Amino acid sequence: MNLFLALGYKEWMKTRRILGISALAFCMMLAYTFVEISHAIRLEEAVNVWYAYIFQLASVAPLWKWLPSLVGLLVALSQFVPEMTNKRLKLTLHLPVSETVILVDMLLYGLGSLLLLFFLAGGVLACGAGYFLPAEVVSLMLWQILPWTVSGLVVYGFTVWVCMEPQWKQRILNTFVALSGLSVFFLSDTPRGYMYFGWGMAGILLLSFLFPLYSCVRFKDGVQ
Repeated sequence: MNLFLALGYKEWMKTRRILGISALAFCMMLAYTFVEISHAIRLEEAVNVWYAYIFQLASVAPLWKWLPSLVGLLVALSQFVPEMTNKRLKLTLHLPVSETVILVDMLLYGLGSLLLLFFLAGGVLACGAGYFLPAEVVSLMLWQILPWTVSGLVVYGFTVWVCMEPQWKQRILNTFVALSGLSVFFLSDTPRGYMYFGWGMAGILLLSFLFPLYSCVRFKDGVQ
């Protein structure tokens, strides 16, 4: 079996339960959102509901705000906590492939899993909301959940960084840095509030996936 397929299968075995629970959580969140929209329209009429979304900046899917971050955290923990606590990562990094390549492969698995989950849930949310709401409201909703969605990927990368770090003092510092970077994605709930900060979000996301590589080198070098 191809080495990278074997690594992917190993990651799947560690994360399949968390991914299943996460998918169920998104399904429940979507069902709640659609029921809430339908209920609001029946009680207050569609025009008033649309007005609240467009002019009062009410959130169409408020539960989406924290769910991607929680899922990113849980997926990272399910992947890397067993590696660190059971000392399995040392064996993995001694495979006949560069440790950087191995870690990148593990990160790509987690990133791909999260992107697939977020993309499918976001697509269902957009289509379902489009049944009740005009295109302008759906567009505002997508702009609003964009930074929340990216935050899930950032949480994943930063959590891996903290887990991979072999020194506890450095882990604490890493946690403070991670929380500072993550807070940027929750400064504003205004739709299109991050329209001109795409480069900033991309930069933080990139750093969240580069920092684990540094901790991996420190781990391989035996830093205590």
